[in-house]
Amino acid sequence: MNNSKSEQKTTGFLGRFDLYTIGVGQAIGSGVLTLIGPAILLTGQSAWLAYVAACVWGFFMIAPIPWITSTLKLGGGFYSVIGDLAGKRLAGMYAVGFLPQTINLATYGVAIGMYATSLWPSLNAKWIGCAALSLFFIINLFGVDVMAKVQKIMVILLFAALGLFIVLGVVQINNPVMNFTAPDFFSEGGSGFFAAIMLYVYSTNGYSCIMNYGKQAKNAKLDIPRALFYCIPTLVIVYGGVALVATGVLPLDQVAGQPLTMVAQKILHPSLFVIFMLGGPILALSSSINSTISNNCIPVAQSCKDGWLPKSWASTNRYGAYWKLMTFTYLMGILPVMLDFSISQVVNNIMLLASCVAFLQIYAYFQLPKRHPEAWAKSPMHIPDKAYYGICTLSLLAYVCIFLNSCLSLTIPVLVISLAAIVVCMIYGWFRSSSPEVNMEISVWEE
Repeated sequence: MNNSKSEQKTTGFLGRFDLYTIGVGQAIGSGVLTLIGPAILLTGQSAWLAYVAACVWGFFMIAPIPWITSTLKLGGGFYSVIGDLAGKRLAGMYAVGFLPQTINLATYGVAIGMYATSLWPSLNAKWIGCAALSLFFIINLFGVDVMAKVQKIMVILLFAALGLFIVLGVVQINNPVMNFTAPDFFSEGGSGFFAAIMLYVYSTNGYSCIMNYGKQAKNAKLDIPRALFYCIPTLVIVYGGVALVATGVLPLDQVAGQPLTMVAQKILHPSLFVIFMLGGPILALSSSINSTISNNCIPVAQSCKDGWLPKSWASTNRYGAYWKLMTFTYLMGILPVMLDFSISQVVNNIMLLASCVAFLQIYAYFQLPKRHPEAWAKSPMHIPDKAYYGICTLSLLAYVCIFLNSCLSLTIPVLVISLAAIVVCMIYGWFRSSSPEVNMEISVWEE
């Protein structure tokens, strides 16, 4: 079945490894570099275990997606899912409500400036962040194909750098990182451990962005689910390994609340430290910036074509890049950097925004077996309906916790402003659905 009235299903150019590097490069970013120190303050020696738990929690949040993408080929990613499975009004609410989420680009701009200045203190963190965002904005203007090629190179180098840190760090562990009964393990009890998981979890499910590349994938219904599943053990090994070293080499009072730099200086020779900083933190953040720019544009572009937003916003250049939407995403990312926002301010806002629109996604996930019974029955990942609904329920519960935690983490004025922005966006989508200019071409294919 072809739900698109004007677009034709096409064979893409992204293979499984391309999709995997886009996903894992998106996920491994500022979290592994900036959050371990604060997590040690919350839960002590168990900070590494909290990261592993956060990887599992992050998968619970997006758990229905492999089953969705094994059943349907999606031209507009998350927007297409909601438009096809949940209906017109909810699609419009999501389309407009997603726009504020593009501020997520700012987290990487802020973090890359911070790490660059830890290596070269004379540099200006703000301008380094702006320069990095500008560089990858230009790269993305040359199209998804070029972005993916750059991503593959960066992710391979990133794995080499983080692997170096983990291997050389593990042999220098001095602390009892596996002693669950040690006083510093679960230092703040269950509440501290849970708080650490909530701190980490934003950095653990970014690979869900692979869902947005259905139109560009060579074999979307096989390669996207598999690429998603490949990312899970990768993150467990990388995040768990880095956090294990971070908590195991130096006394906890020296690393609590601190970035990864101090531990890296301890375990690495000065020449290797420079290589690690360039190939680890800098490339981790760079790969996230690179994939985030185009990833933010794909669902919005489809909603523009459908009339929820001005259709001219989905204009492409000669390389097929949505240059107007990329410019919007770039500005949403660079303004918080220019205004000296902290990472925690940006992250808490993102989690609130993401969990709100995620409730629309989850409602759509529940509709899959009813809306596409034949395609669902033929899916290579078909499971009994009750089991699938259980997975969707798990996703719902995971997001409810994220939403409540985000509300508690923000100040009252910021919480009110953020929720008001979401409500305004969704009201606009609700009333816009009655406009004759909205003509749904949601680009979803069963075959």
